[in-house]
Amino acid sequence: MRRTTGYRPLFTRFVFAASLLFAAPASAHPDMAVTARFLFDFHAGRLTGMAERLAFDTLTSARLLQRVDADRDGALGPEEAERLATEIAANLQGRGFFTEITVAGRPVRLAAPSARHVTMEAGHIVLNLAFALHDPARLEGGARLELMLRDRDLTLAFRFAPDRPLILRGDDGRCTTTIEPKPDAVYFGGLVTPEVAVLACR
Repeated sequence: MRRTTGYRPLFTRFVFAASLLFAAPASAHPDMAVTARFLFDFHAGRLTGMAERLAFDTLTSARLLQRVDADRDGALGPEEAERLATEIAANLQGRGFFTEITVAGRPVRLAAPSARHVTMEAGHIVLNLAFALHDPARLEGGARLELMLRDRDLTLAFRFAPDRPLILRGDDGRCTTTIEPKPDAVYFGGLVTPEVAVLACR
């Protein structure tokens, strides 16, 4: 399909450009810790797609590897990686990828990823997902995109990568990114205050 083929350069570039950074557990003691990095892709002034990179903590990664490591060699073969990518992506999709996005206050729903890939890096399972936006957003005049990662049950504790958590491509220098606390979105009995990634364009 044209959409999938078009996003292969974006997806491949993101996979190899982003370095692995992993999360420390939150104080509420979640089961799994995940660090995220995002790439936003612009074409002709519109946000047309994004890529998401999720790195799981080492204990979770070991459990995930054990689920698919049929030959017990401690490594991910191509078929094992494909099986794991399919399994994790399907589970995340059922929960909206735990990714809450608004553009100018209007919710944006992520469809199924146009590409997915899993790697094993220094003991960490890393899931890479690419998404095409079916309704490309024109961000201008200070319009904001807000993106928040939140598992209300706190099975997964998310944080943004401390180094280059938000990467822009094709925005022609019109856009800026920040990460801010969002106290009005506290969850898990008020114990966890999430962070929100903000993308604004002039």
